[in-house]
Amino acid sequence: MSDGEGRRQASELNKRKSSTHRDRINVSVLREELADCIFARNIVYRPEIDSTNTLAKTLGAQGAPEGTLVIAEKQKKGRGRRGRSWHSPGYVNLLFSVLLRPPIPARQAFVLTMVLAVSAGQAIEELTGLRSMIKWPNDLYVGERKLAGILTEFSLQSEGIEYGVLGLGLNVNWEPGEIWGIAPPATSILVETGMRVDRTALLIQLLKSFEKSYGNVKSGEIDSFYRTWNERSMILGKDVIVSSKGQRIQARAQKIDLDGALVIVDSEGKEKKIVSADVSIRLAKTR
Repeated sequence: MSDGEGRRQASELNKRKSSTHRDRINVSVLREELADCIFARNIVYRPEIDSTNTLAKTLGAQGAPEGTLVIAEKQKKGRGRRGRSWHSPGYVNLLFSVLLRPPIPARQAFVLTMVLAVSAGQAIEELTGLRSMIKWPNDLYVGERKLAGILTEFSLQSEGIEYGVLGLGLNVNWEPGEIWGIAPPATSILVETGMRVDRTALLIQLLKSFEKSYGNVKSGEIDSFYRTWNERSMILGKDVIVSSKGQRIQARAQKIDLDGALVIVDSEGKEKKIVSADVSIRLAKTR
């Protein structure tokens, strides 16, 4: 879809939404526009919830179908990586989780995070023209400010992945300066573009893109996503500070391997593999 077509679709969807519910995600429009998409099979909408990932995992354990979509307008206990909180006021951002049952080995699980990050970045760019970059392993940034975060959780079985839950928190029509003490500094589509975006239209565009790419992954077409993800990386080829278990090192971010680990080169020229669960990472200051 071209940029112009994406913006036209957003405008048309906006006109169809009831003015009484203009600030809510329009589930009826979601079901209609996603009629042929796996994410229309089981849509669970909550005005307020502890965490969309928590509910999606519960549904997954109960046998909910692949494509189950859990959406919230506000989370009381939104979560990010490493137990961090995810802050978001109600009715202005996208907060959702999808339940997948991917026929891939557990070692390839990171590709799902990769595909969601790329799909979100592409949907944002198609509807607004705003280009975001990916900070390994799971965040979208504009410049040095965080636009979105992904939390991926899995239930494993001996044969591979029983189910996976991918949660996305994306700042849309919010001005993060309203809340103090957020680290790293946050931004939103509104702040970066001055545009208020139809969140329903953005979610539709994102999920359509994600379904198509997810289908390619299930067919074994994974290499192309590594290339696209690397093209959108904000750290590869740059010096980074890696913090893990009280230790900090500065190194050059070289590549992401096929298992999703970050390969760095230290000051002695030695390669090291960094697993995302173990560390936090930031760009080193340049002089």
